Amino acid sequence: MKKLFLALAFFFSFALPSFATEDLDAIQGPAEARYTLIFASEANRPAETHNISLEQKGNVQYLTIPAASIPKGTRYLEVHHPWANAKAGEDGFFVFCNGMYGTFKERENARYVNSHVVMPTFGVKTPRGAMAVIMTGLRYEARQFCDLRDGKYRVFPSYDLSNLVNDRIYSDIQLEFHLLPQSAEYADMARVYRNWQLARGEVKPLKEKIAGRPELKYAAEAMEIRVRMGWKPVPSPVKEQTAENEPEMKPVITFDRFKEIVDEFKRQGIKKAEFCLVGWNIGGHDGRYPQIFPADPRLGGTEKLKEAVRYAQTNGYQIVCHTNYSDAYSVSHLGGRWDENFLLRKKDGNTNTYTTWGGGAMYETCPECMFMRFPKEDFPALSACGFRGIHYIDVYSTVNPRTCHSSDHPATKEDFAKWTREIFAKTQKDLGGMGSEGGFDYAVSNLDYALYISFYNPGTPLPDLVDRHVPFWHIVYNGIVLNNPYCATTNYTIKDPLTKMKLVEFGGRPMFYFYSKFRSTGKNWMGDADIECGTDEILRQSVAAIKKGYDEFESMKELQYEFLNDHSEIAPGIFRSVFSNGTQIICNYSETDFVYEGQTVRPMAYTVLKK
Repeated sequence: MKKLFLALAFFFSFALPSFATEDLDAIQGPAEARYTLIFASEANRPAETHNISLEQKGNVQYLTIPAASIPKGTRYLEVHHPWANAKAGEDGFFVFCNGMYGTFKERENARYVNSHVVMPTFGVKTPRGAMAVIMTGLRYEARQFCDLRDGKYRVFPSYDLSNLVNDRIYSDIQLEFHLLPQSAEYADMARVYRNWQLARGEVKPLKEKIAGRPELKYAAEAMEIRVRMGWKPVPSPVKEQTAENEPEMKPVITFDRFKEIVDEFKRQGIKKAEFCLVGWNIGGHDGRYPQIFPADPRLGGTEKLKEAVRYAQTNGYQIVCHTNYSDAYSVSHLGGRWDENFLLRKKDGNTNTYTTWGGGAMYETCPECMFMRFPKEDFPALSACGFRGIHYIDVYSTVNPRTCHSSDHPATKEDFAKWTREIFAKTQKDLGGMGSEGGFDYAVSNLDYALYISFYNPGTPLPDLVDRHVPFWHIVYNGIVLNNPYCATTNYTIKDPLTKMKLVEFGGRPMFYFYSKFRSTGKNWMGDADIECGTDEILRQSVAAIKKGYDEFESMKELQYEFLNDHSEIAPGIFRSVFSNGTQIICNYSETDFVYEGQTVRPMAYTVLKK
C-alpha cells in the first residue's frame, strides 16, 4: 500500500503542463566536471583545479570525490559543473534552496553566498542545460555560491573543511545532477528534490502522516496562536546570572489572563486554534533553560498552568508549549540543571556563546547530551500539565547542524543531525507532534511544523545578484510540513498588503503571536506591528484581527494537505500558485486590474480558483 501511495504521489506531483512528455526523453550531460581545492594559508600552496568524470545513469549524473583523496590542508573545495556557467546577458537563472532566485543579466561584479542551506539542493539553467543539483555527501559543510566576475557567472557549491572533528573529512563529497529539459523552471527543480525525498522514504505526505495522529490533524486545520507570557530584559544586562543579580521577569499574561484570551476567542467565533504558551516556565521566555519547571509563580504557578491548559482543552482548543534544548544559560544552576559538560566545544576547547538573551549568555549545547538527560525528565512533567499537540522546541530547525570538539562527546555535523532527529522523534511519540523554528531539513522526517521558513522581509532590498524571492522550499515541503513562510507574516492580518498576500501566495498556515515584539533594544524580527492584551479592549481588537485570519484560513484550509506544485510570474507583478488538488491562487502585486480565467483580480489583492 505504501509503494502504491508513493507511486500516486509521484504521478500527481508531476502531473503538470510543463514538459509532460519531454521529460521522458534522454538528456545527455557533459562527460566531466571540475573541482577546485583552496588551501589554508599555512599550507603555503596555490589553489588547484582538477577534472573529474561524471557517471550518468538515465538523466542523472553522479559525482564522487573520495574523502581520502582530498589533500591535507584543504580549506575549501568547490565543485563546478559545465552547465552552471553563464555569460552575462545569457538566458537562464539560478535558484538556491532558500528561495533566492537570480537571472544572468549584465551587472557589476558581485558574489552571493547562501550559508542558510535549509536543503541540500539548488537549481540552475543556462543555454547549455538545466538541472536540479542534490548534495548527498558532506552536505552539512556546503554553501551555495553565485559569483559574477568580468561578465562571467559561476554557480557552484563550496565545502568548508575548516571545522571538522580532528580535521577528519567524515564523508565523501557526493552530488547528483538531475538533468532537465530546457523548458524547466524553478518549480520543476524543487519537485525533483521533493520526489527524491518521497522516494527514499525520508518524508511522507501530510495526508498520510495524520493517520493515527489526531493532534497533527487538528493542527493542520487550525491556526497557530503563540502567547508570550513573561520575559526578562532582552538582551540581558547580566550575562552570567545568579540568585543575587538575576533580572526581574516581567509577567505580562498570567495563566488566569490566558483563560480570558480563550473566552474572547469563543466570543468572537474562533472555533479551532492551537495555542502555544511561550515564557510560561521559570524565568519566562529563555529565562533559565534547560530548567523549565516550576511554571513561574509570578504567572500563577504550576497548578494554575494545569488549570489553564484544561480550560483551553475544555473549550475545544489544542494547547502546547515552547521549550528549548539547543541553548543553555548558566543561571539554570539555580534549578540544578547547569553542567558545562553538555556544552558544545570549539576547536580551541572553549564553549560558544553567540548572543545574549533573557537568561544571559546563550551557550550552544550538544544534542546527544541533551537527549540522554532531559526529555526523559521533562516530557512526563509536560504531559502531567496536560500539554498535547505539536510541541515546540526552539532553534534546532533554523540553524545548520553544529560541530562539537569536546573530548568527551565529539560530534560531526552528521552526528548533530542524528541526535536532533532522536529528540524530534521522541517529542512526536511522547507529546503528540514536533514543531521547531525553521525549515532546515536534516530532521524533517520528524518535523511537523516550522514556525517560519525565511528571515527575508518581503519588499525589502534583495542581496546582490538576486532578482526575487520564490517559494522553492514550499514547493518541496508544502503538504508535508506545516509552515509559516516568513517571520514577517507573523500576525499577517495587521501587516502591509504585500506581506498579507505572501502568506496566501506561499500556502502558509497562519501564525499569530501575542507580544511577538518584546526586545528591549534591537530589531523586532517578526515586525513592529503586534497583537497585545493589556486591556480588555486591546484584547478584543487583537482577537478581531485573528478572527480575520481565521475566516480566511477556513475558506482554504484544505490546501494544508496539498503540494504546492507550481509557482510562476504569469504577467508583470502577477503570480500564480497551483496546488495538487487543482486550486489556483492568483496574486496581483501590480497597480492595475488583471483578468484571469474570466475573473478580475484587483491591485494588491488575490483570488482563489478552486477546481
